[in-house]
Parts: sequence; structure tokens; C-alpha cells
Amino acid sequence: MGNKIMVVDDDLPTLEVMELLLKKIDREPLLVHNGWDALRAIKKEKPALIILDVMMSPIDGWQFLEELKRSEELRDIPVLLFTAKHVWPEEYSRYANDIVGVLEKPISLAELKTALERVLPRDASSRTGNDSTRHTPQIRSG
Repeated sequence: MGNKIMVVDDDLPTLEVMELLLKKIDREPLLVHNGWDALRAIKKEKPALIILDVMMSPIDGWQFLEELKRSEELRDIPVLLFTAKHVWPEEYSRYANDIVGVLEKPISLAELKTALERVLPRDASSRTGNDSTRHTPQIRSG
């Protein structure tokens, strides 16, 4: 598990940029272009972290998150929201227990590295997935 980061986004250029950034910081990107494909892929190869776009189709990030959290075997995977859309307090509070943070697009290499180090330290392969490993989500204003 430890080094694989799944990026779920329906925008191909965004996936390409995220692949380059993740490789630059020695992470292994798993790129998926929609929520349904991501849910299927997770069952085959469980990532250490999911970076999830909010505005996608055919299901949006919120629907993906609900599906993910229904699964007993998958609900412990940490999720970072990744969005160009402002996350309203009502949306955030509804899902606050299911996400470890919010990243706003566009993101720099330094911002991504900092977020990953905060959420998923390099010794992540020893994580148990319990609540003591999670951090309070931070919303970065852009």
C-alpha cells in the first residue's frame, strides 16, 4: 500500500500534471478518470491515499465518497478532496469525518508534497488506518 496515490479526476490534463508531480516526489500515481472506474480499481489495488476531484461525472466526488465509505474494506483509505470549486461549510461539515483535507486547484509541487507528508508520512506502510493517524483537515484558500 504505502506509496501508491490514486488520483480520481475526469480532466485528462489534470491527471497528466498530477502524474508528473507525484513521480517527482517519489510517489506512485494510480490515475483514474471517473468515480465508477476508481471504485472498481480500488478493489484490485488499494492505494495509500485517494486525491479526489469534487466536480466529475458520471458520479461526483461526494457520491464517490459515500460509496467508498459504505465499504468496510475501503473506508479506511484517507481521501484528500481536490477541487477548483469552493467547498461550502455545509458540504465540508457533512463529509468532514470522511476526508483528511482539501487541496485547491491548481496545486504546486511544494503544496502537494506538504499535503502528502502531513497526511501520509513516508512510514505509511506501517499505518493501521485508525483515527489516531488522521489529522484535522485544512482548507487552503486560493
